[in-house]
Amino acid sequence: MNRRYKVLKQNKVSNIFDLNQTPNPTERLPFLWVIHDEFADWMMTPQYADAVSDVVGRLGVKARAAGISLVFAAQRPDANVMPVQLRANLGNRLVLRVDGEGTSEIVLGEKGAERLLGKGHLAAKLEGTSEIIYGQVPFVDNEFLTLATSKLKLQG
Repeated sequence: MNRRYKVLKQNKVSNIFDLNQTPNPTERLPFLWVIHDEFADWMMTPQYADAVSDVVGRLGVKARAAGISLVFAAQRPDANVMPVQLRANLGNRLVLRVDGEGTSEIVLGEKGAERLLGKGHLAAKLEGTSEIIYGQVPFVDNEFLTLATSKLKLQG
């Protein structure tokens, strides 16, 4: 991330969007997605939890402008897994059905996710918005997924 900020500074732009639209930049930067799956399991290790909170604090403030998006996936998003200081540094939140109002408040910052229907029904709290956005995605079985993947591979 720090190297990316040096590239932004060299090109006199404030974010990766402007950099990649600049004619003849010193370097074009790809967008990076850092996906941390099974986050709850990792957060049960105290040394890891401390280190992650510090890193996410820094990344949460600067990563987006540098073209880095963080995704944390947890099957049990309780207060031990997502401490307040960590949640405060995360922007957008997406949740599927949870078991209770308390868990919904941890993930979204308010009640609502406990009333989701399941099977692709989701709620999102986007940075800068005050309302929960609800969505429904279609169910995709393994047969459809295999067929779609095969067709995409054929198209290159």
